[in-house]
Amino acid sequence: LIRSMSKGHSCYRPRRTGERKRKSVRGCIVDANLSVLNLVNVKKGEKDIPRLTDTTVPRRLGPKRASRIRKLFNLSKEDDVRQRTAWGNLPP
Repeated sequence: LIRSMSKGHSCYRPRRTGERKRKSVRGCIVDANLSVLNLVNVKKGEKDIPRLTDTTVPRRLGPKRASRIRKLFNLSKEDDVRQRTAWGNLPP
């Protein structure tokens, strides 16, 4: 599917004013030719999907900003944030 793209369309940044370009886009077409499809779980159903919704994956990285570290560990402003850095154990 080829579409004429202009300013305001996603995945296209015109270099000159009024410039339009014909680009190949897939849109909402899903078929066997796709190698990767990114999805987000919006709502959990009655049954678990094996290895997808029945396990919890721990966080790999933690927050760097002090206010977000306080929010994650429920700390007050008087508590020392440096004791709870991203290199320690993180809650799931």
